[in-house]
Amino acid sequence: MKNYNNSFVKTNYGFKNSPKTGKKRMVPKKHAMTHEKCPPQKPGDQAKVTAIGCTSVDFDLEGNELNVPVIDTTVALAEIELTANVEADIHLPTPASEIKNIRKNVSLTQCKAVPSLSGPGFVSLFITGFIHKNIQYSDGSGYIRDYHVDVPFSCNQTVELVNPTDKAFPSVKNTVFERRERAKKGHGADRCTHSQINFEFFNEPIDCKLLAAFINEVDLLKKFDKCGSFNKITEKMEVVLFIKLLQNQQVALGENCNDNGDATGTTVSARLRELRDRI
Repeated sequence: MKNYNNSFVKTNYGFKNSPKTGKKRMVPKKHAMTHEKCPPQKPGDQAKVTAIGCTSVDFDLEGNELNVPVIDTTVALAEIELTANVEADIHLPTPASEIKNIRKNVSLTQCKAVPSLSGPGFVSLFITGFIHKNIQYSDGSGYIRDYHVDVPFSCNQTVELVNPTDKAFPSVKNTVFERRERAKKGHGADRCTHSQINFEFFNEPIDCKLLAAFINEVDLLKKFDKCGSFNKITEKMEVVLFIKLLQNQQVALGENCNDNGDATGTTVSARLRELRDRI
């Protein structure tokens, strides 16, 4: 038997069907805070430190024993002193009665070392940079003015290295080595089948590091007016740069690391030369 308790309701005029509503009770959703990254730790209260004691213990060094003791490290090729003589004219924006101070800073925009044709122990060094100057001068009114100016310079020189550079492998870009196959009839090359060989080597570049810079200069004041003020400075500078040349190389730690007693063993350099000679 069906249960009609939930289908009819009693009224003053009898029983009638109970209204059915399709609405469901809405339960409010709880919005949980989410983080894409690990949230930072919440700061706590700061404790007042009254005393701290520190101790130290020395240990012996230990390291792994290598079958072939070699490391990939930065090698200092040379430390070089370069001198560039620079002459420049500087025009001040307003007439000056006296130069109070000139601050100078040297910056390099290019320092490129290219292996030279003079030999494996030489490189051609191309230096480009500028001298940033802050000129403080008096205009005669009791005020000190600032004027910023950049003086460019360049220097190209072939220098000798103390440690040789890593042997470079040149790549061929304009030449394509093709392998042609004989046609079926044997009267020529098969024009529908062809293959080619391209190769390129990635050599370690030579890096430059500016160690120090010295400037020895003479300032000549020019273009004076009737009041004795000037607005042109001719500078003659001797710029001395100390540069270190570096390169990442694979260095053998032992005396006999380059001696390979295994007849079947080979190195990457030897394998690259072998593939190149096969072409």
